[in-house]
Amino acid sequence: MYDTIKGWFDPPPLKLTAKPGLMTILDLALYRSVEGELTASVCAAHALLRVWLDMKQQAQDVLQNHDSSLVFARHCLEAACDATEKLSTDRFAAAANLSDAYETPATSFSSATLSGQISISESVSDTGRRMPNSQRRRDCWETARLICPDHVWADDVFLTGQRLIRVLTKHLPDNLYLTEEKRPVKLLVNLIRRDLKMRLHQFRIATESNSVVLKRLYLVKCEFRAPFRAFLEAHQTVQRAPSLDLVQEFMEKSKTPKRHNSTLKESTSKLQKLLESPKLVEALHIEELLEGIEQKMAQGIFAFTEVSRFIDGKKAKLRVLPGILEEDELQALQDLLRRLKCCLCRKISPETSTGIRPILLDLQGVPRDEAGPLCREHEHCFSEKELHERINIFLQQLEKITTLCQTRHAFTSEQRRGDSNLDIPSSLINECTKLDCELWEAYCLDWFDLIRRQNTLSESFDTLSEEIRQAEMEASIRAASAESLGMVRERLERLTKDRELRWDVLQDMIEDICLREMNWKVALQEPPKDCVLELPSTSVIGLFGLTLKIAGESLPIG
Repeated sequence: MYDTIKGWFDPPPLKLTAKPGLMTILDLALYRSVEGELTASVCAAHALLRVWLDMKQQAQDVLQNHDSSLVFARHCLEAACDATEKLSTDRFAAAANLSDAYETPATSFSSATLSGQISISESVSDTGRRMPNSQRRRDCWETARLICPDHVWADDVFLTGQRLIRVLTKHLPDNLYLTEEKRPVKLLVNLIRRDLKMRLHQFRIATESNSVVLKRLYLVKCEFRAPFRAFLEAHQTVQRAPSLDLVQEFMEKSKTPKRHNSTLKESTSKLQKLLESPKLVEALHIEELLEGIEQKMAQGIFAFTEVSRFIDGKKAKLRVLPGILEEDELQALQDLLRRLKCCLCRKISPETSTGIRPILLDLQGVPRDEAGPLCREHEHCFSEKELHERINIFLQQLEKITTLCQTRHAFTSEQRRGDSNLDIPSSLINECTKLDCELWEAYCLDWFDLIRRQNTLSESFDTLSEEIRQAEMEASIRAASAESLGMVRERLERLTKDRELRWDVLQDMIEDICLREMNWKVALQEPPKDCVLELPSTSVIGLFGLTLKIAGESLPIG
């Protein structure tokens, strides 16, 4: 619109809808408004990220082509994965989602190492230890990709880098060990001693010089996120509750008993029909079969988990025995013992499990996270033949553990340095010898077949679960008395009013912040009450998205 007095065109306001994806737009606009003031911090962060990516690639090269049992290279790969994740994700934004972008370090393992050559790199061919979790867009309100850096992110990256450098420094190989044949290991050591420390120091200096801007960015991000999340919570609460029109309709029908009884029978029969859906019944039956199979498999390897916990309690480790345990097999068996001790435990924790599904995840090559027994993204990792081979390797390793338990001087213990012989209880050894490998393999293959069938059935469960929820709600409302329905109506009216009040606060704050911080004239629009809160797909790849893509990394959902 042309202003005749001032002599310029006043552009129309930018129309935005208050739903998931709004924070991506605002974060990007906020970063663009101060991009010039953050040049030092962003350049230093890019340089630091490149060092971590180089370390990751170099560690993979050492493990795959030189010495797969080198513990130092494994620590480097783990540290590089942690640091890359911290640098490229916004922890503040990810806190709004129901699921994490990456599995937590406490529960993460470096994938199943079932042989000396099946190592860390096998779970994910490009990125090493772990991939972003398979998140549902319905579970996310914001993307975890870092779009606008802030003070909390900078401190988190620096403290994590310091901690990882201290850990890696403790595991540096001796200089005598670094012969010319170990040139790739020398490069890793140089990255830690020289490049990584220097880049981390530069990053600290750059973020301190931009500390005023970074702290202000954090405050602004909190300022428009708080009312946005409050409104979405109220919007979701209203969606989960029955509609006012539905309650009013049932209140009118309850005045005529005959009509009320007929509608109650209809909704009950509708709910019963949904619960007796053939796919749902079959999936539940498969779950019962899976539980029975898992119990039988657990009985077969329970003795091995007890042996692993006994060895760990004695602070003992395997040692090389010519003809029984070669050096290239040592690390794989040590990793297997570490995994076995965390299975079939009485008490559950972030690192332990009461069942054997972590072992089954290892057999599939799936990183251990909380995404369920079979992640569909990894279902195609191994063919039927490869799966047979992995199971056979696993069973051969269990047999080798049994042989080592029966062999003298097969373990070294920190508690008994003068005596290298570890006396494992004979009752545990006898139970280990009773393992029927053919039967266990048959159970395992049946379990995988049932899981695939269950995943095929569950593809339509999202719609079915919503229909069951609506039917349960309708049946419970129709079974309620007129007095109860009146109380429900009052509660729904309060929820609707609360949503409207939160919307007013959100609208005022977003429009004010956009005009104040980004010189944006925004007209925020209210989403429909039936709008599904689902994170849309955008082209925003984040501050380090291009660097990560060039390095072959996968980005979190966004």
